Amino acid sequence: MKADCITFKHEIMENVYRAYTKQINGKTFYFVKKFSAYPEYDNVPMVLDSMGMHSDFFKACEIAKVYDDVVINKLMNDVHIIPESARVIHMPRVKAMTHSLIKNTQHALMKLRWASVN
Repeated sequence: MKADCITFKHEIMENVYRAYTKQINGKTFYFVKKFSAYPEYDNVPMVLDSMGMHSDFFKACEIAKVYDDVVINKLMNDVHIIPESARVIHMPRVKAMTHSLIKNTQHALMKLRWASVN
């Protein structure tokens, strides 16, 4: 699955980032590539600066030397990764408090009250 690219311009060159996934032996691997492009010059192809491949997306970014949070977030969006902060964590339902728990709690509080009086 090929993703869109991200472009950041500098004075003469611009960095282009690409990310995609590939299944290898039933496991998903992330590929992150950083290219240098020179739009000022005609017919000059992009040059591969760095590339990372790993089953962990963030490790792939680290290998590819991509450290900018804006770029990483855009690449995550390109490969359809939901950030941890946006994930919903399903919690198991809590059983109702039992009578024995309430009774034991009240008993413990009574003991503390007796201890504070003495």
